[in-house]
Amino acid sequence: MDFGAHTNILHGENGAGKTTILEAIHSLGYTRSFKTRLDTDLFRHGQVGYQLKGVFSDKAGVEQEVRLKVESSRKKLVNVNGKNLTSRAQIIGKFPLVSLTPEDGELTFGAPEVRRLFFNKLISQVDPLYLEDLQTHARILKQRNAMLQAFANEGTAIDRILLSTLDEQLAKISARIHEGRSKHISRFKELLYEAYQELEDSKSLKMAFISNVRHSVGELEALYRQAYQDSLSEDMRKGITTKGPHRDLFTFFLDTKDLRKFGSQGEHKLVLVAIKFAEGRFLEQHLEEPPVFLLDDLFAELDVKRSLMIVESLKGGHQIFITATDLADLRNHGLQVDGDKLEIINAERIQANG
Repeated sequence: MDFGAHTNILHGENGAGKTTILEAIHSLGYTRSFKTRLDTDLFRHGQVGYQLKGVFSDKAGVEQEVRLKVESSRKKLVNVNGKNLTSRAQIIGKFPLVSLTPEDGELTFGAPEVRRLFFNKLISQVDPLYLEDLQTHARILKQRNAMLQAFANEGTAIDRILLSTLDEQLAKISARIHEGRSKHISRFKELLYEAYQELEDSKSLKMAFISNVRHSVGELEALYRQAYQDSLSEDMRKGITTKGPHRDLFTFFLDTKDLRKFGSQGEHKLVLVAIKFAEGRFLEQHLEEPPVFLLDDLFAELDVKRSLMIVESLKGGHQIFITATDLADLRNHGLQVDGDKLEIINAERIQANG
């Protein structure tokens, strides 16, 4: 399959395979789909495993070939330019992609962990040390929680020396994660507000990063250390670690009202589009490479006026993939589906030939 360097329209009836093409591109860039974290969900019916191969070209025209081979639910091989990667972290941020799909609605509608996951993924692409700290934090947290669960469920005595060591390690890592989030979220907010103003100038969008640990004057590491000590009784009762960056909150407000609680369908979609535009600009500024946009069901819940604004905002030299069941509907939403910078691909025909 060959794609155009600018706008690619993937059209066909529901079930034709339009979203599958977007999933394949995303899987090559991030080693997993945007729809599921389970590789087994991507297996063709009746088969075990799959293979993908794709070529990414940067703004200088340098091509890099990515091969992804999933042999089972536990075995995944990633190869870039003939070299096998030893960890998923080696490909993060290498091929920037921005996906906007119906599943992304959870980013504004869903639980706090959805937003934490989004910002962790975003920051990890531009800050390898942040990704490394997240991975270390997860390992230590898993060990601490196992100890707490054993106490809460079975009354197993807690090794206080080991717990103190884990808390020291957690405090150090937590402080670095907090600093990383604060620095990058500050810049992301600026880009988010700019993007939203381009789409909607009658309302004010604000975003808050709320730490799970109260921060006052003092060294961050010491504050986290104290927080883990202060919450120990509650942690032992519940069998989990209740304080730390894994409980931080990211919240969006429209005219001072919590978007998650009070926003309409259209308001959620508009904020989501602004988030995705800000994501693309954030990645491009840090990685100095324009991201590829994967836009599935872009115009749902949007009026023609907003759709025209979005189409205008997308004209910035990016490669874009847009799915559609009806080309006439795209025209109605302001997209010029005729021109030398646009490729129209019939997903049904690809499936038939595949």
